[in-house]
Amino acid sequence: MRPVMRLLATLAIPAALLALPASAGAFGLTNCTLALTSLDANKIQIDSAASGAPDSTQDNPFLIDWAGTVEWNGTMGGLVITNHRWHVDIFRLPTTLSGSDANEAGDTNGDGTVDVGANVPFRFTGLYYVSGAISGTGGACDGSGWMKVNGDPLATIPFWAGIVILLVGLLLAWYGWRGSWPGAVVGGLLFGLGAAILLVTLAFLPLGSITPLATVVVGLLLGIAVRLFGGSTAPAPDTA
Repeated sequence: MRPVMRLLATLAIPAALLALPASAGAFGLTNCTLALTSLDANKIQIDSAASGAPDSTQDNPFLIDWAGTVEWNGTMGGLVITNHRWHVDIFRLPTTLSGSDANEAGDTNGDGTVDVGANVPFRFTGLYYVSGAISGTGGACDGSGWMKVNGDPLATIPFWAGIVILLVGLLLAWYGWRGSWPGAVVGGLLFGLGAAILLVTLAFLPLGSITPLATVVVGLLLGIAVRLFGGSTAPAPDTA
């Protein structure tokens, strides 16, 4: 696999898994093209997406199977990018998926196959908004969009982690109600974070790509409200 297109594949399949679909309206990549095909464990095709097509939107995300694979092929056309850096964001938040390459050979195309489940330490499901870019001397390639991992959320670690985080948030919020500002703030944040994880794993994002962040913010505001309208731990005045 050639260096530039290996990076393009990483953008296309973040964490060697998350496909880089496209904008809100279509699978659009700037200055490059990419075609993806997902297969299940029996090598039966599940879905496909091609840059320039109305694929990989929130309503029509690129579907992948945890036990399956994703085949990709792409090209930068006549654009040769050297000394480039690349990065991948999920829900507009930076990830550890980033790097650089000199591309001394001037490679512009490539293809490959990714084993989905072999690249992530635990099974997960849900709907994800992914964006990323490669930029350097000679130009840039970037894009963003939606992908969905099929499966039963109740059989995944993130779903139950979300439940636990949400319940811990509720417990701390109870302390906030009794007069603890730290409990209220941290409890609200954890409640929002747990709820955001559950919404993602259940593929229910009513506010689109801002749903997780908005949910955390709402949780924080609820925590503050709990403290403001809650009780107090201050001792009662001595009236004797």
